[in-house]
Amino acid sequence: MKRIAALSLLLFVAMTGNAFAYDVQLKPFQDVKPADWFYDNVYSLAALDIINGESAAMFNPDGVLSREAFVKLAVASLRADVSKISGPAPTDLSAGRWSYPYIAYAAQRQWIDFMTDASGKFHPEQPITREEVAALLGKMLLNLQEEPIRGLWMQSGWANEKAAKQFKDGAQFTEAIAPYMYYAVNRGIMEGDERGFRPGDPLSRKEAAALIYRYVDQETAGRALKVTGFYAIRSYQAVNRISSLSNVIFGWSHLQYDAAGTASLQTGTTEYRVPEGWEQAAEAAKTANIGSELMVYYGSGNLRDFVKDNAAQAAFVDSLLQTLDNPRYPFTGVCIDFEGLKEETSAADYADFLSGLKAKLGNLSLTVAVPPTYYYKGYDLNQIGGIADTVILMAYDFTDQGSKLPSAPLPLVNDTVRQALAAIPQEKIVLGISKQANQWITTQEGTSYYKPDIDAVERRMASQPDGQTLSLPYHLKKIEFQDDRGSHLMYYEDSESIAKKLWLAKYYGLKGISVWHMGNVTAADWDVIGAVAK
Repeated sequence: MKRIAALSLLLFVAMTGNAFAYDVQLKPFQDVKPADWFYDNVYSLAALDIINGESAAMFNPDGVLSREAFVKLAVASLRADVSKISGPAPTDLSAGRWSYPYIAYAAQRQWIDFMTDASGKFHPEQPITREEVAALLGKMLLNLQEEPIRGLWMQSGWANEKAAKQFKDGAQFTEAIAPYMYYAVNRGIMEGDERGFRPGDPLSRKEAAALIYRYVDQETAGRALKVTGFYAIRSYQAVNRISSLSNVIFGWSHLQYDAAGTASLQTGTTEYRVPEGWEQAAEAAKTANIGSELMVYYGSGNLRDFVKDNAAQAAFVDSLLQTLDNPRYPFTGVCIDFEGLKEETSAADYADFLSGLKAKLGNLSLTVAVPPTYYYKGYDLNQIGGIADTVILMAYDFTDQGSKLPSAPLPLVNDTVRQALAAIPQEKIVLGISKQANQWITTQEGTSYYKPDIDAVERRMASQPDGQTLSLPYHLKKIEFQDDRGSHLMYYEDSESIAKKLWLAKYYGLKGISVWHMGNVTAADWDVIGAVAK
């Protein structure tokens, strides 16, 4: 839908003191309530930036939708690239009009030819009717099918559908477009009610949200995702889940870089170390015949020095290769998780390091984990995407303690994915999901921030179900309660919010998802993940 006002901007202050404004919907619409039947439809599409409110605060669900606004919705839902669209379009649309590329895209595919008059005008601001919507969607959906399917539908399929549905007002359908209307009905995208189909009625904004959501949901339903699990930090309880994965990354090592000119891979100290009993996890990966990568973590402030230190890099790579080549381990590749490069001047150096490492790995795979690039400018996604076999988007840790922004609101996850897709092929992108909770406790003295253990959150949810809601537009579980410690506000990545992130990953056709870390993932989470696993 056309933006009538700027979206809600939330000011985020990073630890560096720099301020960032996110151009996504991070506040709820005042006129879309949890009891509304279209509640999830609106917020899911808003998170994907397919649909917008009429202002930052109001969605206006009963408002009438124009022709151009609905065409924009339909084309945007396809993830069509309209940035370079030119050529034939209705005569009453100038190339500078906001809706021009979407309408031109649809017109060139003959999806809206029935809506132009004898002089070739489209009348973009005219309210769109339900039959026009049905015909447009039917044409669009049929266009995505193979020719035999299209031919059979036009020959007899639509007539069978007409006979089966028997709408009270079916005689009011425009005959020329009835086959396409009935295809949208057949696909379950549009339906009637006790009054009939109401072909001449204008389409409301809430109806538009429902229709487009049904289409997106249908298109994503059959898609599968590869699932990568991070086996790290108290993950032994999930060792039996390794066999259900496409890839496992063992968080057993870190970069040791204390002085210029020297560095090494360390696997024996800190929480990133080879754990006791590692043999069982290694054997599980070998038996499952899945990819098994070694994660190398580093997050110290001198990372920017390391990516300029060729001697240290050479020493580190030699040390890494010795471990990767050790026949005792199951490693088929490496995952580099170097975090904290904020300066853009580090981007080329980091890419050079990764390129050199890739050249040394031979047949071993290279996965690179990258943070959101809003405030970490040292990660050139174009270059990294060209070097790495897989790129894991760490689309989380947006937490801002002052504004109580949780770690992974769906609109920001979506924005992170869209930025990555502009630089990296979708078949290389893995959406990172971090199983975590954010908690704020407020007393008379002020507000304190905590990161509670997952077990503690699960116990709270099981014993005290009151005060739990789905927080939209964040698409995270929201838990509120009071006790002798103060007033609590908690946001939690539960199975419902994970399911919505899986839906987002399927919508964009990503390679898969990863979960950090396996020890925190609950049985309910595994059920949701397993349902979409490839």
